Amino acid sequence: MNTRPALVVLVVMVALIAPITTVTAQSDIAVGFGDSQSTVTQGDVATIDLQLRNTEEADLRVRSSDRSFRATLRVRDGDNDGTVRVRFNTFRATSDDRGPTFVATDAADDVETISSSYEGSGDVLDSGRYNLIVSTAETSVASKLYLEEPGDAGGSNTTVVAPETPLPRVTTDVADSTTSLNIDGEANVSTAATGDHIRTRFSVPGLGGIVDADPPVRNFVFAANSSPGARTTHTMSISPNESVSVHSMTIDYHVGSSSDVADVSKISQSDIKTLGIDTTGDGYIDRSELLSIQNIRTESNGRLTVTFDQSIDINANDSFFASYIVRNPNVTGSHDVGVTLYGENETVREEGIVLYGPAGQGTLGYGVDLRIKSVDQRTEAIAPLATLKSVYDSDANDLVAEVNTSELKPGEYEISLSVDETAPETLPRTELTERVTVAEPEVALEDPSIGSSPRLVIDGDTNLAPSNSLIVRVEAMEINGAISQIQNCVAIVESDGSINCEFNLEKSTEDFDIEVTVERRGTVIAGPVEYN
Repeated sequence: MNTRPALVVLVVMVALIAPITTVTAQSDIAVGFGDSQSTVTQGDVATIDLQLRNTEEADLRVRSSDRSFRATLRVRDGDNDGTVRVRFNTFRATSDDRGPTFVATDAADDVETISSSYEGSGDVLDSGRYNLIVSTAETSVASKLYLEEPGDAGGSNTTVVAPETPLPRVTTDVADSTTSLNIDGEANVSTAATGDHIRTRFSVPGLGGIVDADPPVRNFVFAANSSPGARTTHTMSISPNESVSVHSMTIDYHVGSSSDVADVSKISQSDIKTLGIDTTGDGYIDRSELLSIQNIRTESNGRLTVTFDQSIDINANDSFFASYIVRNPNVTGSHDVGVTLYGENETVREEGIVLYGPAGQGTLGYGVDLRIKSVDQRTEAIAPLATLKSVYDSDANDLVAEVNTSELKPGEYEISLSVDETAPETLPRTELTERVTVAEPEVALEDPSIGSSPRLVIDGDTNLAPSNSLIVRVEAMEINGAISQIQNCVAIVESDGSINCEFNLEKSTEDFDIEVTVERRGTVIAGPVEYN
């Protein structure tokens, strides 16, 4: 049953000789919920919709039915729209180290956690009923939130969409992959034209709370195995905002007050696995500089200095990567790290973090690993999420990965998601992979009908995704005449990949030499094709 505040207005009208008079009673403070009850998957993010009438502030209490979780919040309606939406991360709620459990959806509003406690033992909040009460000094209203177990993982599905295509609402389950096997056992793959976006859905419920944070793989330094004390590969990336010619580099794990630093003391040249520059932004090294290493100096306090026998030129906004084998300290959580590039005339220094423990395991953290890799290249991507963005669709329980193919070279790619044994117990373990081919955009034009009619119809088929806009240009020169004309038409790619444009040449089409080209964002992708 929905509980909504009612605003009662008393109007008294006196229809006598005197003028009409209206009297309005003072409005009372009222609060409520957008829904009397709601359900969300364990580990996901619930949105609690609060309604405030004639007040800018209210308290929200959250209590599990077994009292193992309790929280009291103060919410403020900063933009006076009568609504405050609170995001409740049911994964973060069990630990103070995972970031804020409650935040406001609208930046203008504010959510303050007055108190919060968890007395359970799970990695995420237990399934079951959670009682919600929003109140002021004058009134209070109750609602219920149910957390349900994630259940099993489903399949995966890949579609190709035009740029800026909004994320659709999905009402059916992702049951099977679009990547199937043919009779010969070879994978039948989807094809995306360069410039379109690959959109892959992985049906894995309960990931919403984990992926609500910045992926650890995008940190300044990423540990392939983030377990405390593990000997593993660290990958550092730095992107100077100005060009620099580097003759040496220092990676310093002893930044700030912490004495727990990565052990770099035994690093030799063979332990440096990658050193180079990604100039295209696809996550792969375009120019290796491993042979430029002249000397390596290590210190017991976590400082590593590499000197080069010749300067390494790094252009502005290029990404400079180094991967090397070290031993993690016996700690968990976020730790500072700094990198200094020493140039001929300038010095570039940046600081960031490296994440140890469960939070840093996998590219998305907590044992969840998402990546895209080229099937054609022998080497692994140094930055597996460089071209990939992800968002969690809580309505469908899908992790949605989107790739802008403009940042990829033509070829075959795999997009994969895995949830391993280090993930929270409630999450289903799974490995899902989709395969897709990136190809140059193409348009095949059909021969138009040339005759006595001035009407010229251009039809064609393209490998571009539906809803793309193309410019079809017709240049018509009158045979043995003086008339020359250029006409443009905007063609929208249909769901079957077809395009269509009509032109009026005002004279018989057979009287013209006709040339047709097709452009996409200023680039010719078909033609010029001559007719007649």
